[in-house]
Amino acid sequence: MAASVLPQNSTLISTTKKQVPLVHILTSKTSEDGEQVNRNEPFNYEKAIKFLTDPHSILKDLHYLMKLFNALAEKCQDQPLYIEALCMIIQHCSKPFLLDKSTDANIYETPLAAFYSDFGYLLRIPIKRVQKCILDTLYQSIHTKKTKAQEQKSLTISYDEMRPTTPDYILKIQRASDLCETLVKTMVLVENDLGLRIQILKLLQILSDKTGMNDPDPSGELLFRTIELLWNMLEYGDEEVISDQLDSRVTITRLQEAFLGQVTQSYSRYHCQCRNDILVVCSLIISIKPDAPFVETSFAKQLLLFASYPELRSNNPLVKNFKLTSSHEDFEFKKLLFNTIVVLSRNSVMNELMIESRVLLAFLSYVEPLPRTAQQNVHEWTPSQLEELQLHALAALCTLLPCSMQEYFEYHVGTRLLLFYEWCINDKDDYQSQGNSFFGKGGRNNKRSQLRYVLRLFRSLVSTREERVHQDLSDQGIIPSLTSYLRKISQREVTNIDYVILDVLCDALFILSSLCELDVHRKEIFGSEGIEMLIQILLIDSSLICGGLGYHRLLVAATDCVWCCIVGSVINEDEFIQKQGIFALLDLIEKNPKSLQNLVLGCVLDLAENTKCLHFIMAWKGQNQQQFTHLLCELWRDEEREIRVSRTDKGVINDHQKPLMGEMQQSQEITPLQTWEPSRSVIDLIDNMRSKIYGFFCKLGFSELPGLVEEDFVTLCIIENFLDFKMGEIWQEIVTELEIEGVQLVSPDREATDTILRATDERGLAVAATQNFILEQYHKQNLQQEKEFYEQLIKNHAHKEKRLEDWKSFVARTSKYPLLMAAKDYQNQAIRQSRPEEKEMSTYHTVHNLEIPNLSVTAFAGPYLVIDSTPVDIIGKQRNQNTAIDTV
Repeated sequence: MAASVLPQNSTLISTTKKQVPLVHILTSKTSEDGEQVNRNEPFNYEKAIKFLTDPHSILKDLHYLMKLFNALAEKCQDQPLYIEALCMIIQHCSKPFLLDKSTDANIYETPLAAFYSDFGYLLRIPIKRVQKCILDTLYQSIHTKKTKAQEQKSLTISYDEMRPTTPDYILKIQRASDLCETLVKTMVLVENDLGLRIQILKLLQILSDKTGMNDPDPSGELLFRTIELLWNMLEYGDEEVISDQLDSRVTITRLQEAFLGQVTQSYSRYHCQCRNDILVVCSLIISIKPDAPFVETSFAKQLLLFASYPELRSNNPLVKNFKLTSSHEDFEFKKLLFNTIVVLSRNSVMNELMIESRVLLAFLSYVEPLPRTAQQNVHEWTPSQLEELQLHALAALCTLLPCSMQEYFEYHVGTRLLLFYEWCINDKDDYQSQGNSFFGKGGRNNKRSQLRYVLRLFRSLVSTREERVHQDLSDQGIIPSLTSYLRKISQREVTNIDYVILDVLCDALFILSSLCELDVHRKEIFGSEGIEMLIQILLIDSSLICGGLGYHRLLVAATDCVWCCIVGSVINEDEFIQKQGIFALLDLIEKNPKSLQNLVLGCVLDLAENTKCLHFIMAWKGQNQQQFTHLLCELWRDEEREIRVSRTDKGVINDHQKPLMGEMQQSQEITPLQTWEPSRSVIDLIDNMRSKIYGFFCKLGFSELPGLVEEDFVTLCIIENFLDFKMGEIWQEIVTELEIEGVQLVSPDREATDTILRATDERGLAVAATQNFILEQYHKQNLQQEKEFYEQLIKNHAHKEKRLEDWKSFVARTSKYPLLMAAKDYQNQAIRQSRPEEKEMSTYHTVHNLEIPNLSVTAFAGPYLVIDSTPVDIIGKQRNQNTAIDTV
């Protein structure tokens, strides 16, 4: 190190090669067995001095030079005296390196690239002088333009029979190293120094000129791999991180340029596949980040243009020379465009663009009967492709059309859809669907898939609750058309339908419900045909509800249709009741699970506003001849068991202060709520069926109800006071909230609340006492019935004993004549005693004899005579056998 800082006029001590050095150093080398071997080697001063002072370095010694740089880099940060020496040695690297052999250029190409990579890492030293020296050295090592003086000087330099490296060779090695990446990262470290930043940019300008990294990829594999990588990241990466990174105009613009580049070059299969992959990546980005700047970069407008081509003609240069074929790639491209437009519609800004591009009209062009009439000079898809695009367009319209109701009337969508619907239900048409696509499942050799999606589109339209749309569809006769078709389906075996017809039934019932919900006239149009159809669906077997196919959806849709299309119209209500539709609803309440019971119970409760309905409800009997009142009490007890209300084994109120609260409601702490937020007591009314059951008993009454048992009367006491208990709960919540908020009530209000709460407690105690009284009366009644039962048993035993004595007496009389005579005398004596005493009057005489002469009966006869004879079944069998013989 000292030798490297010697002045230029100082002379060095010359040494000969044979001179023995005075110092030995300890070195370590690795043997062939992999073990470290330490040995003493002589230190060559001449070689070390030449290494430090010679401005030219041999390629094979560069790793020693890098070790020296790393050692000085650590020292100079602590001791500034080493900075001068480090800079002087670094400047030597601007000179050409020497090649000992002609093959060294290829042999040491990789070590030289590693050297420049490590040399660039020296920029991490936070010393401006060292950083400037490194940048100057790198620039001079690859600077090819030299002055005349520099060229003459280079000719006089002696390289001791070695050949120097050329600047072009050094430039090639630096480009192959990590030097460019290191320089770019260093821009952050020197962002406050303009001079160093300019030097770095000069180096990057030279290194990036005519480099292979900037060459276009002739194979296109780079773009393909990049898109594949983005696809994997979007599918399996963290959505939040990815959305933050991709939510920029630069990213979307790059995707837009790549997409348009592939679209304009879609003359090969590879470009078509790459184009489709880019579109998939775009759709994934939109699904993760709907407000990504696709609209701001005009990418969305261009996608709408491609989606409406070739259905709509356009003079835009992008589609002027663009053509679609029936190839698999172009077909996938068309479907991906449909899907991308649907995903783009999540952004509300897209509504105006869709109106301007008329993309909905392009989708509606597929809503027509198949097969299409062939047109000249117009691209036509294959029948299977056209069918799949038709179904895909219908599915896309289910999302797009409700967002642009202005186009509904402009494009006469209602008429288009109804004509297409009539074609779908027309059995005379001989069109046979392919049924190969995702949307065509279950629709092979029929038109059920088209029917399924056109009804789904109708459902999306009526779900907007736009009255103009409802009126338009009703005026064009959709209600009678749907009811007639549904009746035709329901007349078949409902239990054998598949999931496609099940979806059709559910969607059609929902459409009818939406149209008739708020209009009495439309309910009357629903009429008898719709009522018969609904009753047929409601009579479905309850065992199919949990079968997994989705029959519960059908029952929910049918119940909702009853609620919307029948309830509210007196004519429909009377006809529905007379056709025993109310019995079908009550059967559903008894047989189906709780998820359906709550819905059906509410429907029947609204239907019970018609007084004729109450007579049918009271006349209904279930499977075990149970009446509706008993069923309601059972449902009430099931609800209380589910929410775990405190009750005794007999159903008596256990906690009179909380007679209706379940465990979950009690565990929730009372907190102050906003004015629009419902309290936990109000939510309890919505969650379970107890309020509906109370409403039924308010209509049926709480006394003189048939079909109730002891447990039902106990439950009925709670049901009768349900409203009072619930009001007490709500007042308790109000008082508690006021206490939490620190609000002090004035004296009159305090007295009123205390009175209400006290009345609720007293009502709970009174109901519990009534329940106990009912149980006690039933207990006494059971004891009385038990006593009567035992008395009857005693009478039965006495009667059996009497019959046995009579039998013994009969046997004795028939076997012994003296006993028979004694019985005869006893009988005569009894007869005489039963007659009144005769008056001794000579004027009276006997008109007829009161005794039957020669009577051989010694016992008094009753009104019935029992004769022991041959059993009738034996006589009947013998008679049948004789008849058969006579016939033969």
